[in-house]
Amino acid sequence: MVLGPSSSRLMQASSVFVEQVEVRDDDKRGVFLYAFSEKPELSYQTNWSVSDYVIVRSYSRKGFSFWLNKGSTIHMRWEAPTSTFNQLEVVMTKGERDLQTLSPEVTNSTDFLALHEPISGKEVEYTIEEDDKYYIGVINSNRRSIIMSMAINVSATMYDTTKAKSKCSTETGSCRLRLEFPNTHYVILTTPNYGNLAGWYIELSFVARVVTYIAILGFIVIVVFLILKYLGACEGENTIIDTEVTEVRQVTETDPIMPAKPIPYTYGTGEEDDDSGDSSSSEELYDAKLIMEGENKVCPICRRLIHKLRRLFHS
Repeated sequence: MVLGPSSSRLMQASSVFVEQVEVRDDDKRGVFLYAFSEKPELSYQTNWSVSDYVIVRSYSRKGFSFWLNKGSTIHMRWEAPTSTFNQLEVVMTKGERDLQTLSPEVTNSTDFLALHEPISGKEVEYTIEEDDKYYIGVINSNRRSIIMSMAINVSATMYDTTKAKSKCSTETGSCRLRLEFPNTHYVILTTPNYGNLAGWYIELSFVARVVTYIAILGFIVIVVFLILKYLGACEGENTIIDTEVTEVRQVTETDPIMPAKPIPYTYGTGEEDDDSGDSSSSEELYDAKLIMEGENKVCPICRRLIHKLRRLFHS
């Protein structure tokens, strides 16, 4: 992440998932890391300023990044030779999204640059409304490089670190802070006023609490196992039901080839035949039902029960 002079950046971490917070600063400028059990107040005010000559190459942008909290103010003034001053444009970017062209007030100056050319100057003041990373850039639309001077005065709002539970510094290398389980902690990074517009990059890492992630993984595995077991039990019940239905529908030796159509049993004589079609006389029908015994009651062709007979020829 990018910091700047007199920066104060707040972050929140849950000790349920994070065991330690580590910060690395290869330049060893002295970044301080603080840990709090409660959110500190944004009540401390500090001032820092830098000024230097800047060379902006033709058709390019020169810029600086730093972190500022809500309530901070930036006052800038830049000067360049009058002949090329109108080809310079100063912009400000908040985070990675908003590009803002600053609308400065034109001021007169009797100072001279190294070549003693007449110069012109502008100045602007900007109030920070949200904690974020800010980028100040100078765009040169001239065909040749421009030497300009820039002065930045910042009134930075910082967090009060007097009530920190623990702290460490990167003056001798990387440092770590252990977070007490299971509370939520607030972590603050602060930097000193090193009086330089160049970016200051540090590496911040959160060391995970392995036990928590193992427990979460185990819980997920158990849930998946129970779901699969439940689905398997349901499939087993369906298989049992299908087997029972199959057993009920098993064909025996005496079952007909075609499904049997229920026929009402009637007894007696002189009953008319149900078949329709060609007209038949009472002489063509056998006027009584034959009650068969033993295996002969089943038709050897269709395996249906024989309930009555029809005479096919006259003797």
